[in-house]
Amino acid sequence: MDVRNKEKLFAHIQATSFVLDELRLFLDTHPRDQEALEHWRRTEKIRNDAVKEYTKCYGPISAYDVDVEDRWTWAEGPWPWEGRC
Repeated sequence: MDVRNKEKLFAHIQATSFVLDELRLFLDTHPRDQEALEHWRRTEKIRNDAVKEYTKCYGPISAYDVDVEDRWTWAEGPWPWEGRC
């Protein structure tokens, strides 16, 4: 496991999540702002791609990211706050 890449990817997810939170607040009061909507779409895709990559390599960040096939795996292994990143 490449810890440096793991931490860098997690930091990227946190940064893009922050941008989306700020955009959401702006869009709450400016729902027709096309530039903000386009920025949301671009940033959301970047974040979703990063979450998919992180989940594939290191496991889910949240229960929403669990890949459910034949069993619930969220409770397996360390929790994200216990050393995943």
